[in-house]
Amino acid sequence: MLSVKDINFIYPLCVYLRIFLITPWYDFIKNRDSGLQISRLYGVAFIALRVYFTVCSATDDIMINNVSQFLITQKIVYFGTYAAFFSINVLNFFKSSFCDIENWKILFRKLHTVDNKLENIGDQEKSAWKNFYVGFAAKQAIFVGVVAYEVYIWSLVIKLSVVKILFISGFAEMFNEYLLILLMRCLVQVLQSRYEDLNNRLLNMKEVEVSRVLKNLVHSYRLLNECVYTFSNLFGYQIILIIFHFYIEIIHGLNFTFVSFVIPVEKVYYKHLLISGTIVLVLMTVSRFGVTLKDDNVFQYNLLTIVLPIHATTQEAKRFVSLLYKLQEEFPEGSTEAKSLVKWTNISQQYVPDFSAAGFFSINKTLVFTVAGTVATYFIITIQLNESEYARMDKV
Repeated sequence: MLSVKDINFIYPLCVYLRIFLITPWYDFIKNRDSGLQISRLYGVAFIALRVYFTVCSATDDIMINNVSQFLITQKIVYFGTYAAFFSINVLNFFKSSFCDIENWKILFRKLHTVDNKLENIGDQEKSAWKNFYVGFAAKQAIFVGVVAYEVYIWSLVIKLSVVKILFISGFAEMFNEYLLILLMRCLVQVLQSRYEDLNNRLLNMKEVEVSRVLKNLVHSYRLLNECVYTFSNLFGYQIILIIFHFYIEIIHGLNFTFVSFVIPVEKVYYKHLLISGTIVLVLMTVSRFGVTLKDDNVFQYNLLTIVLPIHATTQEAKRFVSLLYKLQEEFPEGSTEAKSLVKWTNISQQYVPDFSAAGFFSINKTLVFTVAGTVATYFIITIQLNESEYARMDKV
């Protein structure tokens, strides 16, 4: 199997993901459109189906009865979750069907160019454990198993069949969002591996190769930085919605667990309510493992899955410029090599990448602390609202 160093490894993944309209109907090998009109019809059908299931869920008598018994904070979280699911999926269906073909062409054309310059075409991954698709399949299996268990729990709590829960609970949308996160993680992994390759080549560059090799490395560096910009265009709005969904889910997990302790419920349901809230909480907040390429086969579904790899990739890109400055110290001032290094360093520092959420804010690890502070604030608000409602219920 091809390794992540050859961008052609991603072809089977893109073919699989276009079934769910995570990626457009587009030939990633030949870098051209493939069934564009069919893709648009497919996208319209997906959007219509999503609207239909949303309407079915909103008009289901059992669901309406259950939601009517929620506390005000639970209702807010419930509708916020559905809004996040609906928005992320419809936006992704629309962009993949109508908007993003040219950006995908630009992204993969530049990645192919970089791989040709670095002579990575045909690079093989010999270890099965490090193979991308082994990890990809394992993550999906674990995710489906965990969510299926949660659907079963909810079927007991709200007295609906598992099949009906699958259609109205947002399971398909959750799976779609998870695939989108895996795709973004994969592309960030692709960029990070190439930045690492550039840095290793820079460190191992011989003195006689400075003038010849440096131009090629800096050109590849510029192309990768342009790929970062294209990545932000492709997924910026989706990342904003995923962060919003993260806010909702973490508050849901905390609030739901808190409510389960306070509100008296039948013992048979108490266990399920507590487990259900805890599962969501753990999935969304558990520390992320496998930030580096060498250890990326661990299940992950949380904000850190996006933020930490992006931060690591940005740091790897900045390291390239730092290494250029350090290399200048190894050559006599005024020498041909030193002048060449100064020239290419000045050019490179103009292209330091910045992952952004559609230009609204930069994505780096400081975002984690911002999220933590916001979640804490809103959780305190939910506790206060719950206490007010408890007091009102006691008076009644």
